[in-house]
Amino acid sequence: MNLVLDTLYFIFRYIPFWSIPLMMIFTQFGYVYWIKDVRWVAYVFYGIAASCGLFLIYYIFAGSPDNSARILDDLIRNF
Repeated sequence: MNLVLDTLYFIFRYIPFWSIPLMMIFTQFGYVYWIKDVRWVAYVFYGIAASCGLFLIYYIFAGSPDNSARILDDLIRNF
């Protein structure tokens, strides 16, 4: 269980390093599939890009990598 939490804290601590590239990649693929008229795949890619954007907004709201992981830790401990 501790390994899972450490991995989750690592992911939340470094959100910009995975969120921004994934948002750009999935937006590009969404655009490609939108042009090809495969709308449901484009919606899936745009949805994933939007969720990456929400993670980035959370990171900005938290203020720092340590605060991002601390807020998640507090949420898990209170649950």
